[in-house]
Amino acid sequence: MLEAKVMKKEALRRAVLTNFLNPHVCVFWISVGGPIILRGLMVHVSVSVLFLFGFFVLVVSSKAGIAYAVDRSKAFVQSDYYSYIVRALGIVLILFALILLIEGLSILSSV
Repeated sequence: MLEAKVMKKEALRRAVLTNFLNPHVCVFWISVGGPIILRGLMVHVSVSVLFLFGFFVLVVSSKAGIAYAVDRSKAFVQSDYYSYIVRALGIVLILFALILLIEGLSILSSV
């Protein structure tokens, strides 16, 4: 049991480190989040504070929800039903690819 606690602490530390080193965070705050906060500050400070609060509540809760859903679906992912579904979806993707290829070739030949 002690080893599981150590592994959970290590996993949390690695997750936090991964989030800090993720370049997508910087891209978001430079391109979208920063301008929204600056525009909100022009209206009132509370607008920016509410944006930050709502943003972080939604980000944290959505990540926790995804982690919970993944944890609860372990048995389904290991079942035969899941492998059948993945195979069927693979066949559907191949059919869509063939349809798009045929349409693309017909468009190229008509030009």
